[in-house]
Amino acid sequence: MPRWVQIIIMLAATLTFSCSGPNNIFSDLASPSPAPQETFDVSSVVGDVLSTFEAANLSLPENLARNSAVKVLRPFEDGHGSGTYMKMHGRFVVITAAHVVEGYTTMIVEGRDEERLIGRVIYTDDKADLAIILIPPLETRIAFPYHPKKNKSNLIGAGVSYTGFPGRHGLLTIRGTVASFEHDMIIINMFGWFGSSGSGVVDRHGKFLGVVSAIDVGDWMIPLPLNSIVWVAPIWKLNEEVVEVRVKTAPPLEVFKSFPGAAAPRRGGLPD
Repeated sequence: MPRWVQIIIMLAATLTFSCSGPNNIFSDLASPSPAPQETFDVSSVVGDVLSTFEAANLSLPENLARNSAVKVLRPFEDGHGSGTYMKMHGRFVVITAAHVVEGYTTMIVEGRDEERLIGRVIYTDDKADLAIILIPPLETRIAFPYHPKKNKSNLIGAGVSYTGFPGRHGLLTIRGTVASFEHDMIIINMFGWFGSSGSGVVDRHGKFLGVVSAIDVGDWMIPLPLNSIVWVAPIWKLNEEVVEVRVKTAPPLEVFKSFPGAAAPRRGGLPD
């Protein structure tokens, strides 16, 4: 099926969910359990929409997150992080972890099929470990609808997932369960590894909870990485007022394609 048809179907599905009234699936308030004959059936609303997605066995929020996941790279450096492609305040951005950008002003954002664009870092909060990159529109990704979780209420035990690029793997969708809150972070029992930092974590209702920040470290004789305990930077730590101003007032971006293998420019004998 052509990509533009999939985009139209996904947008229609998103509008259906986001405009379904005060008890829609993005609401923070708990909805009463429906009677058996009133059970909500996604397929009755969006038809066979899931079959057009990359992974028909995933839920709608998981598919939306999977289709918006991107790889985030520092210019002319090895290693990578992950991020979520979104439309925020009328412009396209990538939300990732602050330690992924680590003081850089420009980053490379990679979609699928070797699509790479140059983005500008417009917001970082090292304490909260959140960052935002402004980018031109991607052709191979679909922007995730930005519905942030406002607080940590009703999250313990909640089923969540993220899609990212841990290690040398391609796109992986990982599920887990919220276990606790420590040091202003969300603790989740799920798989994480280097490269998945910055991946967007969503709950089963499509709420954006935050980004993968770190994996735990145990101490038995020597420090050991515990890849089943993942620390997530909560999105409610984002300064929404500052972000809105920076997104709306940032100068327009030109579309610069990156060229893997190009020589890094030098100034004063030091790498850029």
